[in-house]
Amino acid sequence: MSIMKKTVSGGLVLATLAGTLAITAPAAEARDRYHHHSNDVWAGAAAGLAGGLIGGALIAGAQRPVYAEPEYAPPPPPPAYYRSGYTAYRPAYYVAPPQPRCHFEWVENEYGDAYRARVCY
Repeated sequence: MSIMKKTVSGGLVLATLAGTLAITAPAAEARDRYHHHSNDVWAGAAAGLAGGLIGGALIAGAQRPVYAEPEYAPPPPPPAYYRSGYTAYRPAYYVAPPQPRCHFEWVENEYGDAYRARVCY
């Protein structure tokens, strides 16, 4: 997650919590009936801590998956070619037969007309 996304998501969580507390808080009354119950403060702190942990876990789990760089396997060894009982590990390349040597010559036909002909040998 980038820093900007973390900042925005943290601000949204903070705004959500503040809005929730503002909506659900009771109106202020100047009475003395809650003064001797100090356990309520600890219960509220524990609930806030539990809510923070759950909210943090939800935000942390909302990340996109991170993929590792692919690992490529080394190329396989060249195929084995068998010759007279032993194995030789070397690549086989196709060797084309040599091209015929050709050139052009002036040739005459049976009527004495000259023309160019391709002669190969």
